[in-house]
Amino acid sequence: MTGLRAQSYTLVLPPGFVLIPVQGDTRANVETVVRGFYGKIADDRMRGRVRMLERSLVDVATQAKDKGVVDLVLPLGVPWQAPVSLSCTFAPAFLSGAAVGPAATEVTTRAGQAMREVVAHKDGAPLAELDSLALPGGSEAGATGRPIRTVHHVWEPPVPDVGRLVGTFTIAGSNDPELAPLIDALTELGDTIMASLAWRGPRSDDAAADDAAEAADATGPPSEPAAPASGPTERSGPTEREGIA
Repeated sequence: MTGLRAQSYTLVLPPGFVLIPVQGDTRANVETVVRGFYGKIADDRMRGRVRMLERSLVDVATQAKDKGVVDLVLPLGVPWQAPVSLSCTFAPAFLSGAAVGPAATEVTTRAGQAMREVVAHKDGAPLAELDSLALPGGSEAGATGRPIRTVHHVWEPPVPDVGRLVGTFTIAGSNDPELAPLIDALTELGDTIMASLAWRGPRSDDAAADDAAEAADATGPPSEPAAPASGPTERSGPTEREGIA
């Protein structure tokens, strides 16, 4: 991690989404979350797909860790077959300097007020570091691709000497005008995840493994392991998860 203290938090995740702590033992955290999500798998073919998913997610989580991310939120359920995706990252930010750009607006979350900024990506435009994670797989229609829309939420923590928390969700894939309603729907879903954030007490990186174990709790595995860069899922019931940030 960057060495910057940050405030712990909880999130309410939509059906099929998981929170992966990426600091500490990243590989062990990914394995704990994925295996907890899918449970015991008797079918060899299914087991092989889940192991491939684990390896892909370890690569993604390592990228995120290197960029200062502490938590990664992705869907692991059965996706819509649409060429767009939604993923979220959470990272601490230094206290000095502007938190967001001049176009940012104030929004209400469970953690209090946050500043929200929308970044629309144009073809060939440079990407911010946290907007450019190379998520594996995607739907069969090809959900992986360049970011289409990124939305940052920035919270000022309620305790002194703790870094700001930056939550970022990115919608990536095919920027087809016909997909605009789906992109807007995924934006609303991302905003809902961010609005669910609530503060907990400060916590150290040593809690990452415990968070991964808690994040692995699930109501039962879907029939097939889906790539994490995908749209809304078929799992039932929202779940509250703890972030280590």
